[in-house]
Amino acid sequence: MRRTLVAATAAIALYFSAGSALAKDGGLYGGVLIGSQIGTERNVDTIGTSAFNTLVPNSAPRQLKPKVEGVTYGGVLGLNFGSDGALVWGVEADVIGGGDFKSASFSGAPIPGLAPAGITTSATKEYSLRGSLRGRLGTSLTDEIFVYGTGGVAFAQVETKASVVANGAPTVAWNGTNEETLTGWTLGAGAEFQINDGIILRSEYLYTDLGDSTVTAAGNSTVRGIAALNGIDYVARTDYRGGEVRLGLLFTF
Repeated sequence: MRRTLVAATAAIALYFSAGSALAKDGGLYGGVLIGSQIGTERNVDTIGTSAFNTLVPNSAPRQLKPKVEGVTYGGVLGLNFGSDGALVWGVEADVIGGGDFKSASFSGAPIPGLAPAGITTSATKEYSLRGSLRGRLGTSLTDEIFVYGTGGVAFAQVETKASVVANGAPTVAWNGTNEETLTGWTLGAGAEFQINDGIILRSEYLYTDLGDSTVTAAGNSTVRGIAALNGIDYVARTDYRGGEVRLGLLFTF
């Protein structure tokens, strides 16, 4: 992913020649973004129920770590309001999609009389549509380079899945999905580079904290029919927080 971002930056820089001063003193702008999540909290923790956790030691993991990878993409729209001395301030909104998420699994110890071959616990966490509404405050280093800090409110549609299957007896299973919209905060910094009149290349980093999501994997009818398992569910919790690096191509109006 990093090689892709570097190559994209180089291609854009070669295509456009250097131009006039950055249009930073006021006005509307918009553009497209590509990026990649980094340092994202990937842990899915087993938090209960206590009955499930005590079926047998080591039958379920305390923690799973699904992979988060792939390119993110989206759009941005903002408005700069004139400068106050050396500082420029404004507001900005973005909407982001994309990214690939892969499940993580753990095969635990046998449960005598119930799951002689053990059980496999799996979990997946996924961002769907997400975005933010932020303020910006920055200053020019040169006529072609502008740096800024940014922060505000963030939201995301997320989906957390968890499942448990008895090895060798796939009809004995627990499954659960929790889809919800989380709201939190985001904070970051970036730099913009004038590459032509009205065309700007952006590089930025944002850290976003959306809080937690909990999912309950309930036993199916086969599980409910086993007296020793009836009413015992698997519950997992995950954090939706982490960073994202982005490149943007912006156009001023």
